[in-house]
Order: sequence, then structure tokens, then C-alpha cells
Amino acid sequence: MADQHVGGGQQNALGDRALPRAKGQGIMEESSTQKAPMGAKLEIPDGRVFRYAKASAAISTGLVASTDDVYKYDADTNDTFVAAAAGATTFKVSARSGDSLDEYAGAYFGNITNGEQYRIKSNTASATVDGTANTVIFTLYDPLKTAIAATDDYLITPNPYASVITATVPGGTYDRAVGITPIGITSGYYFWLQTKGVAFVLADAAAAITKGTPVTLSDSTAGTVQDQDALAENVIGYCVTAAAASKYGGVMLNLE
Repeated sequence: MADQHVGGGQQNALGDRALPRAKGQGIMEESSTQKAPMGAKLEIPDGRVFRYAKASAAISTGLVASTDDVYKYDADTNDTFVAAAAGATTFKVSARSGDSLDEYAGAYFGNITNGEQYRIKSNTASATVDGTANTVIFTLYDPLKTAIAATDDYLITPNPYASVITATVPGGTYDRAVGITPIGITSGYYFWLQTKGVAFVLADAAAAITKGTPVTLSDSTAGTVQDQDALAENVIGYCVTAAAASKYGGVMLNLE
């Protein structure tokens, strides 16, 4: 499925589409209710790119965010499918106790047996369906290309923006950088996470960041950046305005 773009809202004097069509949530706003598709892409004319995200914990302004490791990743190899025909957009899976309504909306459902993957549009809560307890009905955005057999196995991969948290230092639990927060975010709130273009981010507490130098997650301070000091470190962009330790600076971000 192609990226879902949200734009075309009111423009300011610089041409920024700062108020997306999705009920008017701007890039400098957070919301307690979801106003755009999870992971929707917002491109600003100056080259900045944002993704619609949800915070699983409070995140301060100008920090690097990571996908939350505890967000639902699920796999099954116990033959719990109810067979579904090619062309279907819904199917049932049993032995799924405790799932809540739309818990997997925006995630990806992969059939381990045939190699096909689909984006999940919605899911029901676990319930008894047709006499089978703990059954969940999944609805997909796109119809099945290949029929599902009852003996097939599956893997659910979370949407990387559906549950984000302050990034830890490399090697920590949350070290998969997905963007930078343009504002402080309340736990459980929705917001536009910057993923590309000129961004403002906090330098780590140990050293300044240097103009023209690639930057990575800090080795010492969660959520901050440092100059790359090892080839094995994952570069998230490069510094465009130098910043002293524990101060904010500009980086050309590239996490798309």
C-alpha cells in the first residue's frame, strides 16, 4: 500500500502546510484523539517530512524517538487460522485472548507460510465467534492475493510509528531511531514526528556536535545526538548548526 499523505491545509506566509486536512492538527500540536492515519506522511514544501505517531510515554522536545520494543509484535505457528479465500479482506484467527478493539490497526500481517504481507485496517476484540472462544477478526486494506489455509502461520509486525518512546543509547532497549519530536509530547498522545529535513535536536551531555559532521544516537545520554565516532554507528543525519553539549542544534535529518 502506498504512503498515505496528509496535506493541503491552511498555508502560512512561508507556504508551510502546517495544518493538515486531518481535522486541523498542526505540526506543533499534539492530540489526545487520533486525527490522521497512523504513519501518514506529511511533506512540507521546504523539504521537511513528518509521520503521524503516537507516544507510549512522555517525550521531551527535540529528542530522538524510537519504536517502543514492548508494542505488539506477535507470531503464531500453531495453525489457528480459519481458512479464507483469495480476494477476501477479512479473516479469523483463534487462540487470541486479551486482544482489544483495533489494537493492531496500522500494523502489518504477514503470512509466514506463503510470504505475503498486508496492512491491517482494523481488528475486533477477542470474543467467541461461531462457537470458538478467543477469536479475532482482522480486516485488511487490500484483498488477499492467495487463499489462507487453516494450517498457515503468521507474523504481526507493528507500525513503527504507532508506539514511540525516547530513544535509549545504542544497544539499549529502544535504539531504533524513527524521528525527532518537534514539541514535548504527553504519554498516549498523537503528534507529527519529524523524519526528514532540517530538525532541531538536543546534543548529548558529554560533547558538542560539529557542523558538517554526521550525527548518531548518543552513547551516553538517552534521546540526544552526538558526532559519529565509530563506523558501526547508525547515522541519522548530519549537523548543519553546531551546538554545545546539552544545547539544541540543527541537523539535516534523514530517517525516511
